[in-house]
Amino acid sequence: MGEQSATRLQGDRYQHLYSWYELLQLLDKDSPYDQGFVEQEGAGSADDVTLHARQDSSKPTKFVQVKWHVDHRDSYSLVSLTEVLSGTRSLLQKLFDSWKKLSVDGPIEIWLVSNWAAAPDLGSFIHAHNWSLKPELLSCKATSGAGKSLVRWKEQLNAKEKELKAFCSDLRLRLGFAAIRDLEEMVDDRMSRHGLRIGENPGSIAIDLVSKWIELGGPNKRITRDSLIAAIRQRDLFAKKADAPLVSLCVHGWSRRSYDIRPTEELDWTEFFDRQSRRIPSQETWDSELHPQLRKAKAELAKFDAGSFIDLRGKLPLTIILAIGAEFPEVGGYRFRVEQPTRGETYLWRSDAKPSSAKLEVREDPGDPEGRDILALISITGDASADVRNFLQTCPIKFVARVYAQPTSGPGDASVQSDSDASAFAVHTKELIRTLRVKYQAKRTHLILYAPASYCLFLGQRLSALGDIATYERTIEGGYQTSLTLRTG
Repeated sequence: MGEQSATRLQGDRYQHLYSWYELLQLLDKDSPYDQGFVEQEGAGSADDVTLHARQDSSKPTKFVQVKWHVDHRDSYSLVSLTEVLSGTRSLLQKLFDSWKKLSVDGPIEIWLVSNWAAAPDLGSFIHAHNWSLKPELLSCKATSGAGKSLVRWKEQLNAKEKELKAFCSDLRLRLGFAAIRDLEEMVDDRMSRHGLRIGENPGSIAIDLVSKWIELGGPNKRITRDSLIAAIRQRDLFAKKADAPLVSLCVHGWSRRSYDIRPTEELDWTEFFDRQSRRIPSQETWDSELHPQLRKAKAELAKFDAGSFIDLRGKLPLTIILAIGAEFPEVGGYRFRVEQPTRGETYLWRSDAKPSSAKLEVREDPGDPEGRDILALISITGDASADVRNFLQTCPIKFVARVYAQPTSGPGDASVQSDSDASAFAVHTKELIRTLRVKYQAKRTHLILYAPASYCLFLGQRLSALGDIATYERTIEGGYQTSLTLRTG
């Protein structure tokens, strides 16, 4: 009985975390949704969390069923969706019945979200970019395995061809989704973006808030932007922002120089760098000397009451800045203010700036199917694709895929206008790496950055639970050399 209770509590925690994650979208001023519900009456089996689209929005209303499993002993397949495990209806029937009832009111999406992955027979028909079913499923030959399963779908749902096609078009199968720890980090990312406190305690408050809405029932389960903000204020979830950091960290790399602040902690690494030859420290030097120094400085800063908000100064390679960010993770409550030269002026950008709507457009090129590594090139302030092509000609690594990402407006010095843009690109990059790792079952991500230093710092703070990330620095000849490997867990 104890184990059953623990499993049920973990399932509730997962559902409430995911509900909170979705409802936070209501805080966006340009959100396509005007209200949400938790365990909405009348939503059938897709009632765990719902987001209702504005009348002037092109988005469909979103109905979500969340399924959490205690381990990964099984997966969802074309057949298992039709199995009747409890009651008189299969999971597929429950989702279909919900869709049939709800779709009469307008465009909708029915989502199944679960930490169980899709079996190959089902997964091969799920689009990687939006979790929808590929139209090819409906045109499978009746003699094929998928075709036989489709016949069972039609018989069980008693659906005509047109009706089944419409249902499959509106169905979203977000399978192999995050573990509880990963979901907590995703929630922290989104809460931070909206200026909320992050970490274990604020997360627990949010879960309790969702649970309370469900417990009270009735109109309490309807959430609007105004009611959500009121609840956040009542629970003291908005972060208290200081005007300026009270502690500072100065790291000398390419050169030693003085800054506008007196450092609380100062590290002189100039002997390990040479800008003219583009010499950088080896992984061994980083592990044995530089990283321990950085951790010691971190420990000294932690002795101050406001030691988690840090003014950072230093001229360093992008990969070293990335590594510094990784040592002071956002989920640990660390925030930075850092100099960012932009178009002839130097600004002070903050890592806790609310991300803008800026996005990266992504192109994936298939590589060697035998490979277990992914190469990700992020071109923000310039296009490094030509240098990367040269790099690939001599690189012995078999990449299962090569991914190229750049701002939708194209790379250039005007692509990042503010710390909000830098934060937005950092969030998108982390989500991109997470998605690619799952899609390709990759063991390692290789990262090449052509980007502002502040973006690299902000990205480093978000690189947690993403496995090994190998980084590269540009050489004097225009190619790329191995730099540090970050072990993010």
